[in-house]
Amino acid sequence: MTTAMEIYQAERLDKDNLLSDPTVVNKYHIAADIANEAMKRVLEHTQLGRRITDICKLGDDIILDMTSKIFKKGNTERGVARPTCLSVNNVLRNYAPGADDQTALVGGDVVKMLVIPELGVHIDGYIATLAHTTAINPNPQQPITGRSADVICAAYYAAEIALRMIRPGNRSSEVIDAISRVAAAFNCTPVSATSSFMIRRYLLEAGNELPNAIIPDAEPPAPFDFLENEAYSINIFMSTGTGDIRPYTDVRPTVYQRDVNANYPLKLKTSRALLSEVSKQYGVFPFALRTAVEKDPRARLGLQECLNHGVLMPRDMMCEANREAVAHFGFTVLLLPGSGPMRMTVGSDVLGLPYVHSDKSIEASGVAGILKMAVRNAKSKVPAMKQETVMEM
Repeated sequence: MTTAMEIYQAERLDKDNLLSDPTVVNKYHIAADIANEAMKRVLEHTQLGRRITDICKLGDDIILDMTSKIFKKGNTERGVARPTCLSVNNVLRNYAPGADDQTALVGGDVVKMLVIPELGVHIDGYIATLAHTTAINPNPQQPITGRSADVICAAYYAAEIALRMIRPGNRSSEVIDAISRVAAAFNCTPVSATSSFMIRRYLLEAGNELPNAIIPDAEPPAPFDFLENEAYSINIFMSTGTGDIRPYTDVRPTVYQRDVNANYPLKLKTSRALLSEVSKQYGVFPFALRTAVEKDPRARLGLQECLNHGVLMPRDMMCEANREAVAHFGFTVLLLPGSGPMRMTVGSDVLGLPYVHSDKSIEASGVAGILKMAVRNAKSKVPAMKQETVMEM
């Protein structure tokens, strides 16, 4: 039997996520504006020789700096909803190395490195996420060709077509089919075990799941119809290989998340200090361990006890199983009542695309006509805020 508390919580959740409420939409707008600015700066600094940890720190610092200047009155939570991560070549998500990690973006005369920055911002729990693929090209006057070009084109076009198909009245299975068709046109494969999700206040994964690939012999997520009043974090992953993934074990996890349903009386002072910092600064959202121990490096000593008792959970890093190249584009879209879909975080028209040339064509997909549909992009709601975060060289 449903309890009165459960009914209240369900009603409160629905009320908190009404996109007919201009206050709710405004918070999504502001989160998106900050995510957009952070991504622009991250891409500017994604250059040959830069340390990955410095680029990740820059993204997080920009988010924290900009969110600290707004909603100062009251107790409005705001900040990082997904830490700035930088995935390289065949790595998928959740790579935000520690401050002492010396891994840098490197290349040679012919090495072309695909780099995928990803980040997220929240204002009062309302989330905006953004991911983009760029490339370190040792000869920038010459386009990237071959399989790297194919996978970038496949992920980009699949994301743009998904954006135009995610609207009330359409069905999730139609979007999945279109993604598959685009992948085939570029001889690429959607990456297994990666998905887009409906988002709600404080929830990065709030029910409706849109997988990039249907895994044979596995139970697929239930198909659904897109409805007004829904928000989605769209993430399209493509691979030049089979799309199979495996754990990335070259390094320890660098991103963690608090399990708000787990409680344990931690014994170590360092463990309690770490959990307290995480609860205060990040709440329910994922965080980079680097930032959680920045103020007090000794708190790192408490990580293992927190993991042993389940109060913190690692966000595992995965990679393409056969070391094939991966591309990823992501954005946030709101299905506004009465006015339809609106893209909140910016796309390649603002962020730009790497200079690529594929000998394959989107026309072969059979869904290229969808690209002719107009897209409504959100206009910035945040006045220019002085942003002084810089990267030390």
